[in-house]
Amino acid sequence: MNTINIAVINRLLEYMGERNLTQYKLAQLCGLPFATVKSIMQRRCNGISLRTLILLCNGLNITVSEFLDHPTFLPENLDLD
Repeated sequence: MNTINIAVINRLLEYMGERNLTQYKLAQLCGLPFATVKSIMQRRCNGISLRTLILLCNGLNITVSEFLDHPTFLPENLDLD
């Protein structure tokens, strides 16, 4: 089971791999500071805000619904404690 943060990171890694994106390029596309993306990817943040998730999805040219529409985010696959 994954935490929500780990699930988001894994999903981002999928999209980054499909599109051959580096963390730096993702930050540029999303309009986020590179330090923010790096912190997320290195698992140094305690939580990813909805605002950040929206910016990430906008940069990837997908909706938040598309991003979350994955078995990774089903309650039985997440550690919600």
